Amino acid sequence: MDRAAILKGTARDQKETFDFEISPSGESSFALFISFHGNCCRNVTGAGVWPSLEKAKQIAEQTANELLHGAVITWIENKEGT
Repeated sequence: MDRAAILKGTARDQKETFDFEISPSGESSFALFISFHGNCCRNVTGAGVWPSLEKAKQIAEQTANELLHGAVITWIENKEGT
């Protein structure tokens, strides 16, 4: 994925792993990207552009909770922007 993400996260359940990246998108918005793999499939998808970093994180956390049966995202701040 690597789109100069400022925040990266991972969540998993017994079958799948989801990787999340949040990157700046314009002056006052943030793009959320999700990569998931498991069950013999791999996919990367955009999950929208959100008006704040907090909203992008909220959407990511909601996605992990719903699709990975309550999984929690472990977030890592990317201070280098790569």
